[in-house]
Amino acid sequence: MDSLTLTQLRAFVATVRTGRVSSAAVELNLTQSAVSHALRHLEGHLGVTLLHRGGRGMTLTATGERLLPLAEQLLFQLRALEAAAQAEASLSGIVRIASFPSLTRHLVPRALPLIQAQLPGVQIRVNDAYLDRPAVYDAVRRGEADIGLTQVWPSQGLAVHVLGADPYLLVMPAGWPAADVWSRPYIHLGSPHDRQIPDALVRHGVRLHPALSLATEQAILALVAQQLGFAILPALALTEVPAGVSVQALPWPVQRSYGAVTCRDVPAAVQRVLTLILRTGSEVPAPTITSR
Repeated sequence: MDSLTLTQLRAFVATVRTGRVSSAAVELNLTQSAVSHALRHLEGHLGVTLLHRGGRGMTLTATGERLLPLAEQLLFQLRALEAAAQAEASLSGIVRIASFPSLTRHLVPRALPLIQAQLPGVQIRVNDAYLDRPAVYDAVRRGEADIGLTQVWPSQGLAVHVLGADPYLLVMPAGWPAADVWSRPYIHLGSPHDRQIPDALVRHGVRLHPALSLATEQAILALVAQQLGFAILPALALTEVPAGVSVQALPWPVQRSYGAVTCRDVPAAVQRVLTLILRTGSEVPAPTITSR
C-alpha cells in the first residue's frame, strides 16, 4: 500500500474548501486528474470514504467530517515546520559579547560548540576587557555589545537573566594561619563589585586592612603566592591557582549573582545565542577548595 502523502492531504483539504475537484486543482496548480488520483489514493490508504461525489460537487461523509480537522492540523504543523526552518536558515550576522575575563573563560567555551553547530551563519565576537558590572551594562545600553556576561543586578531598561551564584572565597598564602588572616594586608580588586566584601565582613566585626588594589584576579593571585597579602575572590576566577596559594571557604558566605544582560528586544540571532549560553552556563563547575 502506498504511503500517505502531503499532496493527498492538500488535495483533500482544498477539495473540501472549494467544493469541487476543478477548483482544488486550480488552487494547488495541479491537473484535475492529479487531484482525483490523490483523493482516491488517500481513501484507499485510509480504508474509508471521505467524500460524496455528486453533480453538485464534493461533500464530506461523516468519516470525512471527523478526519478533516486532523488533516488540517497536519498541514498547519507542516507550515510551522517550514517557517521555523526558514527562520533558522536566515539566522546570520555578528553577535557581540561583553564580559569579565573569568566569565568568558567559563561560559563562552561551553556555549561556543553549540553555537557553531546550530547557528553556522552567526559569528561571535567577545570583548572581555571589562572589569566591572557598570562597564558591561553600559556597553549593552550603548549598543556596543548585544549580550553582557557579568555580575547581574536589576536594571531599568535591560533584561537580566540570572545564571547562578558565584561564591567569594578566601585566598591566602599556604601556611598562613587562618585565625589571624584578617590582620594581614588585604589585596583587592579595584572594581565596584569588590565593594560588597568589606560591607559583608563588617557585619561580622571584621575590618580589612587594604594594602594593594589591582585590576585582575591573576595579578592578585601572583602577589598572594609571594606572601604579600591575602585576597577574597569569586570562585569562577580560581580555576588556575598558583603553587603556594590556599583557597578556603569564608567563615560567612558572600556571593555574587552572575548571568547575562541584554536589551529587552533583541534580534533572533542574539536571542538564540543567549539561549545557548543560558543552557550551558548552569553547568559551570565549582573550583576545588584547597587546605592549608
